[in-house]
Amino acid sequence: MGSWFSSCPIAPEPSSSIDELTDEELYALIEKRDKSNVVRPPNHWNTLITDTVWRISPEAVVKYTYSPTEAFMMSYVSSYTSIPIPKVRRILYEYPSNPHCETWWIVMDYIDGDVLETAWKTMTTWRRLCMIWTVRGYIRELQKTPIPSPDAPGPFDASGKAYLCRGTYFTEDGAGPFNSYAEMGAWFDRRRFDNLAFIHARQGIMYPCPKFDASHPLVLCHMDLHMRNFVVDGSGKLWIIDWANAGAFPPWLEYAQMVLWGRAARAEARPPKLWLWLARFMIGNYGKYTTGYLDRLGWVFDQPPRDLFPSDYFDKRGLKFD
Repeated sequence: MGSWFSSCPIAPEPSSSIDELTDEELYALIEKRDKSNVVRPPNHWNTLITDTVWRISPEAVVKYTYSPTEAFMMSYVSSYTSIPIPKVRRILYEYPSNPHCETWWIVMDYIDGDVLETAWKTMTTWRRLCMIWTVRGYIRELQKTPIPSPDAPGPFDASGKAYLCRGTYFTEDGAGPFNSYAEMGAWFDRRRFDNLAFIHARQGIMYPCPKFDASHPLVLCHMDLHMRNFVVDGSGKLWIIDWANAGAFPPWLEYAQMVLWGRAARAEARPPKLWLWLARFMIGNYGKYTTGYLDRLGWVFDQPPRDLFPSDYFDKRGLKFD
């Protein structure tokens, strides 16, 4: 594959029989995979979320990904932290005959265990608190991990190149790439402008909402710390999976993305109250950024990432906008 992966420092790991297979042999395993043999349990509470990880051998699984940085981020984090992450064995283009292919197969080690969402139900309160303490430690390690360009937010590769940001707070189409922290701030501030103009146009009021806060340095974030993205193996070790959205972000965005799951429309999709209540312990006390900022932007994250109101909307009405 491309140099962005091959240049990543990778911590020594036990070998796998997968390493002995050619790309053609791996493609054959992927092609004949049992599509009913997904690694994670199906999302009965949200049929829009599809499973993209299948077991292809006793030792390995394959994941379909649209993220050009996911495999790199997994190996990058493994090389700088003690966080258990499945080892990446190979990255293959989904369609090798297509030179413009932008989807990939990630072949990685199979972790035998249950997702935390399932394992949690059989745990004692003390064991649950131990899991939360472990997650806190992992996040502290992430936040201390060096990033190639401290002023460039979002996913990145070995060269430090920035990529599209994805997740709830970047609209369905994503946002960026951003070349600087200030550029990301300007993008959020433009979403703020559109939201306040929309509220004024509908209700005739100037709704209070702060500007983007860039006072926190960018840190490495997973950006999808749902309980389905943790795996508890047979020995009790906690692994983190699904690094598709990982990158450099302000830590309050990590917090906001985690607690967002607590607002799922269906009760069975929401994490346990203990997990949500201790999110501030695991990541940091950033609650004001959800209730006092992101929640106030509301509907704009469901809109296409384009300017919705003219920049002189308030000026034409003789209103001061800050």
